[in-house]
Amino acid sequence: MAVRIWLHEDIGDEPGWEAWGLDFLGFATWAFTKDEVLERVPTKLEEYLGWLDKHGLSQPNPGPGIEVVEHVVGNEVLFAVDRYPATADEIDQTIRLIKFSRCNLLATIEPLSDEVLDWDPPYWNFAVWADWRTIRANLAHIANTETHYYLRHIGYEPTMPPVRPNDDWRSFLTQSRAEAIAYLERQKSSVDRARVKEDKSEHWSVRKALRRMVRHELLHWKSIQRIVREYNANYGSGTTAD
Repeated sequence: MAVRIWLHEDIGDEPGWEAWGLDFLGFATWAFTKDEVLERVPTKLEEYLGWLDKHGLSQPNPGPGIEVVEHVVGNEVLFAVDRYPATADEIDQTIRLIKFSRCNLLATIEPLSDEVLDWDPPYWNFAVWADWRTIRANLAHIANTETHYYLRHIGYEPTMPPVRPNDDWRSFLTQSRAEAIAYLERQKSSVDRARVKEDKSEHWSVRKALRRMVRHELLHWKSIQRIVREYNANYGSGTTAD
């Protein structure tokens, strides 16, 4: 059976193409063009399935080929299936996956020295509007995006203000994630697990928020790993043991 792919042609702040494999919660990859993103799917999906396997969630590899199910255009739009109510199992799966990604993230950052956490890498291409250049800023961005952007669009009211990069990441990562999981747990018994919200600029739903949450932390974990590798290549090991 071919890999089913949903394409999002983004015309917002970061124009390009996203290929989402909605049969694999949280899996997506990005490229500048349609042809490039479809070419990336097999390798990136293999990496994603390998990540699941490491956490004891083995899934069968799909067959060869790609089937494009839907193609949407715009900034923060919905796929048709995003409008359906999320199931309790999908919410449980989201919680399980973000716990795995958080374990990976913490294993990467806990040994790092302040010098690495605050190092500003020489990015070759970085959006001028993005405010998460350093690892420490990435951590604040992960927390804020989860509670003050994704979940806020589906009804969550944060109890803590947005965090800043110089706040204690050990504290805010723990608190924001605990609040996020508690909110998701409550949604399993909600009478409205669709929560489709549409306005002139952005469209949201529970199912969209779930897939975006899983994808987002994995994406920034990989970015942080790249920063660490580049720092080590230039300056040697950046662990706190040095």
